Amino acid sequence: MSRNKKFVLGASVLLCAAAWLYSNPPTQEPQPESVRQTTTETISDGTVTLSYSPKEFGLAVSSEQILNRAYIPPCDPDFEYCLYYIGPDYQSTNFDGAGMRVKRRADLATQALCLQTLPPEGNTNTTSSMSTSRDFATSIIAPLGNAAAGHYANGALFRLSYKGSCYEFETRISASQYANYPRGSIKEFMPWDQRAMNEKLLQLLKEMTLPGGVKPFLDVP
Repeated sequence: MSRNKKFVLGASVLLCAAAWLYSNPPTQEPQPESVRQTTTETISDGTVTLSYSPKEFGLAVSSEQILNRAYIPPCDPDFEYCLYYIGPDYQSTNFDGAGMRVKRRADLATQALCLQTLPPEGNTNTTSSMSTSRDFATSIIAPLGNAAAGHYANGALFRLSYKGSCYEFETRISASQYANYPRGSIKEFMPWDQRAMNEKLLQLLKEMTLPGGVKPFLDVP
């Protein structure tokens, strides 16, 4: 076989191989979970571990770190952690903000005090419901409300008693009075928006874990 014919044959083989590889690219092995980009972050004090999406929630450990400067803040100042909503939903509405306050209550030293102590005056219509298991006990105190100068907020208080410690989780959603805006200037933060935002906050609570992966608020309605 002549040198030219060998060259043409070799080039044809290479072209066929290249065409096959183009139409049948090699399959990449899936990356281990440990090196995939995570979509959630976690915070923990060694007992309680919370997971959240940094695209939806900001984390603050002091009031100065809260970027949302709503008239009624997403968390009252007395907290150890504040997870506050930073997502794009409800922009151009009368929605002000939302968050979950986390506080360890050293002053509520017994299970009874932890679960039954009501919040300060101003929430006279609250009711408390309790749930107990072998390792922990929880209570829900709701509804909580707040109002000031054309703004209002509502939420609930969740308490956890675990091995002599008492934790408090307070959810809050705040908004401005829609009637105070010029007609057509913004959209209204509707009741179904309120429910959707509340679900986001409750999901933070439901995914919260104790040592061993126990989720004490998994069945919160």
